[in-house]
Amino acid sequence: MKRAFLLIVVALFVLLAVLLFNTFNVSAPDDTATPLPVFESGLNEADMSARLSQALQFPTLPHQPQSFAAFHDFLRDAFPLTDQNLALKKFGNSLLYHWDSGNDCAPTLLLAHQDVVPVSSPDQWQHPPFAGVVDEHFVWGRGAMDDKGSLMAILEATEALLAEGRAPTCDVWLAFGHDEEIGGNEGANRMAAWMAEQGLRFALVLDEGGMMLPGDTLGIEQPVALIGIAEKGYMTVTLQAHAEPGHSSRPPSKTAVGDLAKAITALQNSPRPAGLSEPTRKMLKQVAPYQPFAKRIVFANLWLFEPLIVKQLSGKPETNALVRTTMSPTLLRAGVKDNVLPATAEATINFRLAPGETRDTVLAYLEEQLPDSITVTPQDTFLSDPSLTSNIPSPAFNRLAGLARSLPEKPVVAPFLLIAGTDARHYQVVSDQIFRFMPVALNQDDLSRFHGHNERLSREQYPQMVRFYAGVMLAAE
Repeated sequence: MKRAFLLIVVALFVLLAVLLFNTFNVSAPDDTATPLPVFESGLNEADMSARLSQALQFPTLPHQPQSFAAFHDFLRDAFPLTDQNLALKKFGNSLLYHWDSGNDCAPTLLLAHQDVVPVSSPDQWQHPPFAGVVDEHFVWGRGAMDDKGSLMAILEATEALLAEGRAPTCDVWLAFGHDEEIGGNEGANRMAAWMAEQGLRFALVLDEGGMMLPGDTLGIEQPVALIGIAEKGYMTVTLQAHAEPGHSSRPPSKTAVGDLAKAITALQNSPRPAGLSEPTRKMLKQVAPYQPFAKRIVFANLWLFEPLIVKQLSGKPETNALVRTTMSPTLLRAGVKDNVLPATAEATINFRLAPGETRDTVLAYLEEQLPDSITVTPQDTFLSDPSLTSNIPSPAFNRLAGLARSLPEKPVVAPFLLIAGTDARHYQVVSDQIFRFMPVALNQDDLSRFHGHNERLSREQYPQMVRFYAGVMLAAE
């Protein structure tokens, strides 16, 4: 007994020593800031806001080509130096600009998309969604945050650099897709395929996705700039249940609607396994030095505390999506009249696939969880496996991180897993250094504005976005 007790004491001592060693050896990453470009002529915020306002007045929905033609005319007039000095190639309504530096080095690719999502309840907006209202603090309108704000800031940066006779060290390409919101197959996918055919290979690809958020999002005091190094996959399936139709006054024990409801309940009660993906692991390690001591011990020793962290993250919808493949019933269809039992009931289920998951593993999960009476049909209009994970640290990531740290908020920079989808995944054929970050500071309550009501962009932050994108162009490896 005494020997066993001593062994336990020694084991605990060794464990404590390992925990403390790892904790005290956690060091803050290089916090060197890369100065944002200063323009001798300055940036006229009022003029830039006015141009953004005009851009938001074009309802560039993916299935309205006439709006894109007018929007392209506007861009040509708003940015004449860009139109004169950059080569432009069109892929349908998508725009691909090339800024030739004259130097032989790996180019940079900046992405944004022109299209916006529809507005379902315009009466619930503070200002009309396509009016582009500019008030004292914000520019309001559908697309301000997703993603015309980035598109316009990139073009403002290009125009300002050209006006001052400044050029990037390496070539810069600008790819503005027109159908990101419905998968990007006709825009980003075609542009990426063409680039691959030309043999282009990019040192850095930057798209929308991450942003600056309050530090308490990750339990720290300083604001945090989240740069996406991967994104989840996307898959939608239709579940269909069948039964004999009939009169609602004589319902059988099994109905199509009832069987479908049981199927959805079964999936919700048996979610996909949770775990820390590589991007989430790297995020926690990156912010560990800024945590209170007790949390620092946990974050610095994921080998031991991963189950605890996963359980905590699983408890909230906003963080549960970071640790597992999620499923969301989004559409239900059944019946034609209140007193008629339908022969068929259907549900549309949207899955967001975590790294390590594939479409095949999700289909196998559905086959296991659902009875043979439920038919599963994958939709093939918008499918993608999880993206590859960009390897960090790297010169490309360091370039973005340094610029992010020089923003007025002076944020802590951390990689993360983007739970939504972007055009960036199409460009894996031309780069392994793909990142997702929009240089704008938001609060948690701003996140509902993406695809929601009252989308807006801060006038104060807009010039900083322009300087950031200019910095990305100038600060080549």
